[in-house]
Amino acid sequence: MRQLNYYGLVVALVLMGSGQAVFAQNASLTGNVYDENKEAMPFAHVLILQQQDSVLVKGVTTNTNGGFVVEGISMGNYILNISLLGYEPYFRSIALTDLKEHSTGNIQLSPMSQQLQGVQVVGRKALFQQMSDRLILNVGSLPTFSGNNALQVLQKAPGVMVQENSNSISLNNKGEVLIMINDRVSRVPKGNLIQQLKGMRAESIDRIELIHQPSAKYDADNAAGIIHIVMKENNLYGFNGNASFTAGIGQREKFNGSTDFNYRNNRLNIYGNATGFHSRSPQLLINHFREYENEGDYYYYENKLKFENPTSNSLGFTLGADFEIDKNNTVGGLFGYSKNNELGHDYTSRSSGSINSVPNTNSEFLLDVDNPNSNTFINLNYFRKIGANASLNIDVDRVTLDVQNSSELSNLDPGEAIDKTAVDRESQFEIKTAKADFEWETEAGNKWETGLKGTFNNSNTQSQIRNRTSGIWEVDEAFTMNDDIAEKVLAAYASVHKQWNGKWESNLGLRLEHYNYELDDTVGENDFSVTYNNIFPVVRTSYAIDSTKSLTLSFNRRIERPSFFSLAGYYVLIDPSLFASSNTRIRPSFTNAVRLAYNQGSFLISMEINRAKGAIAFYNTVDKEKNLQTSIPINFDKMDGFLLNMSFPIKITQRWKMNWNLDGSYKKVKDASNRPLPFEKGLFTVTAQLANVFELGNSWTANIDGRYMSPYISGDQEQYLQHYVNVGISKKFRNESSLTFSVQDITATSGIIEWEYNQPELGIKTYGDNDWSERVFQLTYSFPFGNKKVEEKRNRETGSQEERNRM
Repeated sequence: MRQLNYYGLVVALVLMGSGQAVFAQNASLTGNVYDENKEAMPFAHVLILQQQDSVLVKGVTTNTNGGFVVEGISMGNYILNISLLGYEPYFRSIALTDLKEHSTGNIQLSPMSQQLQGVQVVGRKALFQQMSDRLILNVGSLPTFSGNNALQVLQKAPGVMVQENSNSISLNNKGEVLIMINDRVSRVPKGNLIQQLKGMRAESIDRIELIHQPSAKYDADNAAGIIHIVMKENNLYGFNGNASFTAGIGQREKFNGSTDFNYRNNRLNIYGNATGFHSRSPQLLINHFREYENEGDYYYYENKLKFENPTSNSLGFTLGADFEIDKNNTVGGLFGYSKNNELGHDYTSRSSGSINSVPNTNSEFLLDVDNPNSNTFINLNYFRKIGANASLNIDVDRVTLDVQNSSELSNLDPGEAIDKTAVDRESQFEIKTAKADFEWETEAGNKWETGLKGTFNNSNTQSQIRNRTSGIWEVDEAFTMNDDIAEKVLAAYASVHKQWNGKWESNLGLRLEHYNYELDDTVGENDFSVTYNNIFPVVRTSYAIDSTKSLTLSFNRRIERPSFFSLAGYYVLIDPSLFASSNTRIRPSFTNAVRLAYNQGSFLISMEINRAKGAIAFYNTVDKEKNLQTSIPINFDKMDGFLLNMSFPIKITQRWKMNWNLDGSYKKVKDASNRPLPFEKGLFTVTAQLANVFELGNSWTANIDGRYMSPYISGDQEQYLQHYVNVGISKKFRNESSLTFSVQDITATSGIIEWEYNQPELGIKTYGDNDWSERVFQLTYSFPFGNKKVEEKRNRETGSQEERNRM
């Protein structure tokens, strides 16, 4: 707490320094747009572009009277661009001085001399935009994204690491992140979310926001931050949508399809989407090794698990509606369902061991797995506009999940008494949330936010291990669980965003959370209860050096609550002496972080220092007496991190552009509370991501992208994830459809990961590797359908914005 106060004092002093600036408003620009008949032109696009490179600064649309107001513009020289379908684009140089208000007067648009079937107005945005609390990746600014899905786009985002085969998405090597889509968390298991992202076309994505230090409005959970995917707004009248189909072949077949639709009239908006996925893979490998000393003897043991033809299937849909009662009140609802399964039969598991280099065991097993799960959610929401600058948003959600995991391990050695071991687990979750958010924005550009939220999570998990001897099944009571978990999070927050003048802006937020966790062990005597009452501050200040350069300093404190699947009882059995399990007694961890970011146009550089106390990670060790290797999530004493990130584009030629993302990080782990002897390890990691795009002409584009990452720390393991290279070529057609051919993971190395835990003081070393790689050739066709008549779009936000996806 002493360190927290120190960091908070430093940032507070910076804010006080910024407060010495003159309390003046940013410049604003007003005007009116008319046609040749002096009639008002509503819904025209008004863009403020940087003079030197035409990068978009701000944009609005004219109101029903043809008027527009653009506020909060820094002093400088700009280009004013006004456009509307069927009219010649209007350009004008403007200079904003220290005057608070500027007016363009009346502007007349001229009709096009030749009517075209369609005109697309494009304001070119910079690839990256550094905001005070987030880094924005503008997807449409890089043609290489065309034909990609959302998961592939995420792989190209700075600091984002996607491990598809382990259903993992992390940010800056800080751990798992929350994924939000249009201010809404997809409350599905990570495996389903991965498939959902695969079915999402890059052409439908407006931007991806990497929120490293979220404001007080969001839950304080998740120290790594939030990845927010913002889809393009659909302001089309009538019925319309998009569809995408992918067929691929690696060693086995791949199919993926998705469609989304929207129906809009004056007051009603109905929308939905559906996705489906099927994948069959070749053999996948997982290898485990352990070495240890016990009472003067040297023990060695290995297990090699081979998955042959594993199959994954998923299917999901959502259906929602918004109804505008009047211009100030809107109600809405959303329903969704998804299911997926991963199954396989006759996987081979081979184990062998030795003592002092003399073989003493050799076993072979067959493994069958079946992991079906389903997810249903329903949301009701209400939005009210209060006056011109305030709004109230209320959401109520209910989510249910049914997750099953079963596996059977058959011993092929006829001499063993136990010929088969089965692991069964079923979990049922119910997650209910209720929240209310109030926002008020002043004419000076200042913003106030406050709100309340309650989250109530209940689950029951039953798991057991059964052994079959001479045809008779017996339950192993030592590995039987029947746990009821109740979790409650009550929160209140307040946040203020202050525009001091054209240069300085600050944000101060405070979130209060009451967290209660109750475990009822109906089988044993492991009941557990923990309660926390915490304050989570967010403090940041930004300085705009000029229209292209800015500097941001921030501090925040966050909590990381364990995932539901780390809490709910389970066992993963690979062979009788090697398994992973949950830990119902994990406690939340707390992280303090200070971040400094600088950007100049599309060049970005940031630094962060953070410390996590009670960090959640897997403890890998060996029970020497039982010759048992285990992996269990625990609370480590401390994890310290230093992060340095740099992103910048390079234009090689007019047709060849590339973008570099470079990361350097140092992470140090300490843990003494959970081990016989203290453990400490630190490691420096370098990551390089490169994206190339080639504009071939006639709407053809090609891309090459890849990543290299040096070894990194994950819990008490040193891990190494190998490189990948992807290539693709895409053709866009006049009807806005596209055809893309790509080769994913050309080198077939992206799924190769190696790990090692070594503690010489204990005489224990565990290590291993897996290979989930597969070179995949795939063809994707995407196309829009339906009516394309443009109507005024409503400024509407719905959804329970910050509910955790802790699956």
